[in-house]
Amino acid sequence: MNCYECGHFIKRDLAKFCDHCGSSLEIKPKKISIKKEASIKIEDEIERATNLFILWNSTIAATFVFYIIHAVTDSYIYLFLLVFFMLVISWMLLLTKLHDLTLIKHKSTKKLVLTNFGAPIIGTFYSFIKLTQK
Repeated sequence: MNCYECGHFIKRDLAKFCDHCGSSLEIKPKKISIKKEASIKIEDEIERATNLFILWNSTIAATFVFYIIHAVTDSYIYLFLLVFFMLVISWMLLLTKLHDLTLIKHKSTKKLVLTNFGAPIIGTFYSFIKLTQK
């Protein structure tokens, strides 16, 4: 048996204290956990935001196209609703990524929220352009 504090070898198996340093052998010391912060590269976050921005723009175009198809033919409402649902989900993902960029760049999150919900489409374009500039 070895002491947890000093590493001294102890011959007796039933010993409760170390002969060398006197520390208790009953309680194992807790291992120190070193928390490593995940290093976030701002370029990677901007690239992810750009990909979500492109997805959001493409769903805007698809929603417009399926709305025109629905209006002209009086059918295919389910396709329009599906693409509209994709538009809402992609917008929420983009807003989440823009919020992360706001926190990384130490900008005001209140301004981001008011801009995007005050004028949703124009505000999202404006926030994206402001947050992805280097």
